[in-house]
Amino acid sequence: MTDELKPWRVLESRELLDASPWMTVSADRVELPDGRVVDNFYQLRQPAFVCIFPEMEDGRVLAMRQYRHGPKRVCLTFPGGHMDKPGEGPLETAKRELMEETGCVAERWTDLGVYTMYANAGGATSHMFHATGCRRVAEPDSGDLEETRIELLTRPELLAAAGRGEIALMTQITLLAMVTSPELLAAIGKAAG
Repeated sequence: MTDELKPWRVLESRELLDASPWMTVSADRVELPDGRVVDNFYQLRQPAFVCIFPEMEDGRVLAMRQYRHGPKRVCLTFPGGHMDKPGEGPLETAKRELMEETGCVAERWTDLGVYTMYANAGGATSHMFHATGCRRVAEPDSGDLEETRIELLTRPELLAAAGRGEIALMTQITLLAMVTSPELLAAIGKAAG
């Protein structure tokens, strides 16, 4: 097929809610490539964030058990946080968040790419990382709202926890799949690099 797909054109954008720094909601008036106009195409904007799959020097995976208000339950998560420091790039944010939340540093970092949370509504972008050779050098000091219990799990234990539904957030399941699926990880590496 020789026809090239074309992007939509934003004719106007109206802000409906400003709950900065956490989110803004707007309604875009967009023109589709075929000329149709949609008056209220809602957009959600949230801050970008990082998500880290940290493996310790002994190969165990560092996970955190904490209450998350989205699913309204305690679940397993990986370290991460918002990119809220001016001038700080995704990798620097990932290193800072790993240190703050776990007291660990990593020997090696692999950038697994950046992904938009919602296909058409926008939302946040998630920068995914795989950190290996992690070791504890300080006590965690995140200052976050979350009450957290750090757990060191083998990959089979982590996959079993996922199978029991203990990982309730899509970003966390996605990161787990990216790292534990060699074929997926190889394809992502080719696309990113």
